[in-house]
Amino acid sequence: MTLAQREDANGNWRWSIDRMTLGLWLVGLLAALAVLWGLGAASPVLIPLAGAFFVAVAVAPVGRWVRDRVPPRLALLGPLAAMLTVLLVLAVFAGGLWFVGQRVAGEVPRHAEELQRLWEQANGWIDGLRERFLGGSGGNGSDNGGGGAEALSGLVASVLAAAREAVSTLVIVLFLALLMLVEAPVWREKIVKTLGPERCATTVTAVTAIAQQFRRFLLVSTTLGLITGALYIGWLSLFGIDFLFLWGFLAFLLNYIPVIGSVGAATLPVLMALAQGGSTTALMVAGGLLVIEQVMGNFIGPRLEGRQLAISPLVIVSSLLLWSWLWGAAGTVLAVPMTVLIAIALSHIDALRPFAFVLSDKSDRRRFEARTRPE
Repeated sequence: MTLAQREDANGNWRWSIDRMTLGLWLVGLLAALAVLWGLGAASPVLIPLAGAFFVAVAVAPVGRWVRDRVPPRLALLGPLAAMLTVLLVLAVFAGGLWFVGQRVAGEVPRHAEELQRLWEQANGWIDGLRERFLGGSGGNGSDNGGGGAEALSGLVASVLAAAREAVSTLVIVLFLALLMLVEAPVWREKIVKTLGPERCATTVTAVTAIAQQFRRFLLVSTTLGLITGALYIGWLSLFGIDFLFLWGFLAFLLNYIPVIGSVGAATLPVLMALAQGGSTTALMVAGGLLVIEQVMGNFIGPRLEGRQLAISPLVIVSSLLLWSWLWGAAGTVLAVPMTVLIAIALSHIDALRPFAFVLSDKSDRRRFEARTRPE
């Protein structure tokens, strides 16, 4: 925005804003609001497309490797091999979920009374807050047995509905990802013929670099998640905390959501430790989990990331709020990949690199330029 100092009739200096510049800023603000509205309104279409894009980018090297080693008439084997990789990953994930579910189901009966007591205490605490701050009677928590059963049945129904919707969305995402992988070479040829070889070479190089860095981000996040989950299981086993594999599995999953994910992954086992062993055990467990998160986030993580662009924690939290507001639960899952992808793309466009610097966790502009400049 252009500001200028001007002297008025009384000899006082005042700041004035160029009207055209102000108009351009207002137009830009309205355009940004229109884009946000469009993203929210088109979420049923954009969510599967975004998910399919990330899946296709993640497994594209597998399809390319197979396609380069088979005759041209069998080029379809490349996308099929890439999708088979996705299905294998999903099978491993489902197997891990089933294993954890079996372990948890076997341990729940031993803690039925304890879980019921915790449920009643939580109801009483919530009713006390309602009575204190909202002036309610707090009598809703007296029927703990019926209320707990109704709440549990409602929770199960909500989980089943969400699982059904997730499965249907996953099928659409996988189908779209397969189409993207099949038609990727065709679209590359179209772009070359439309823009010309010279103009297209720069674009293809930038897109390739963006895809490589994004795949590195996924690989690093998965590796950190596996290590973190194993450390969680090892540390909690020293204190005899139940549902070990559940806490390790949650630590692995929530590792894909920086900052907030680590808080959620540590809170639940600490609460379980508080219920099992009291405040002393809970403090010791919390201290150990805090050390694990600090070591993984500040030492091991940066060494695995290498030249990967790191995002500011404030930007991560803001993006989680924004995308979850726009796309709901799917936005929470896609928030970090979308933000990382945008930041990497900005870092590969010279005119937009200052915006990538704003999104990063670096305070030294020269170090940021040296770390993220395309090779």
